[in-house]
Amino acid sequence: MPPSKKQHLVSCARRLFETEGFHTTGIERILDEANVAKMTLYNNFGSKDMLIVAVLNDASHDMLGRLSTSVSHLSDPYDQILGIFDALAGWYNSADYCGCMFQAAVAEFPDPDSEPAKAAHAHLERLTALFEDLCHKAELDDSETLSSMLAMIASGSNCTARQIRTDLPARHARQIAEILLERACARRLSPASA
Repeated sequence: MPPSKKQHLVSCARRLFETEGFHTTGIERILDEANVAKMTLYNNFGSKDMLIVAVLNDASHDMLGRLSTSVSHLSDPYDQILGIFDALAGWYNSADYCGCMFQAAVAEFPDPDSEPAKAAHAHLERLTALFEDLCHKAELDDSETLSSMLAMIASGSNCTARQIRTDLPARHARQIAEILLERACARRLSPASA
């Protein structure tokens, strides 16, 4: 199957999984939506779970790419970190926001050793790495811990935004991130840390 058709199948499945859930969306529904045969799906992915993994990886790379692009015009990495939360607020206000697909995957696949749960965890690791890169560029101490905190705040805002359907969680998460960044900057500049 040409890569464009494979990507079409992933895109169709992603749209269905985002709006209807993983377990409630049957294989036949995905095949009908994508207009492909069952063998096409199994030849490319092997199973529905591995299609879900492909969808989660696609969504992860798409989301992180959008976040990176949305802050690329900012020259200060400190502002870029906060800009991530502004970008999330914009996403939460968009008509196509259906909630966090990665949290949904963990909820529907509670076994941490399942492939979908591993893919959701890999997304969190990528998000943490994005923040860690920006923390390094901002020359913030203990960037590993700080980036983990920032990723946790961003993930939590995704969950809350799905519940209340506003951008308020991202705006609150940005305020929390500002406090963490100010604290990190204060530690870096204090005489005791020199």
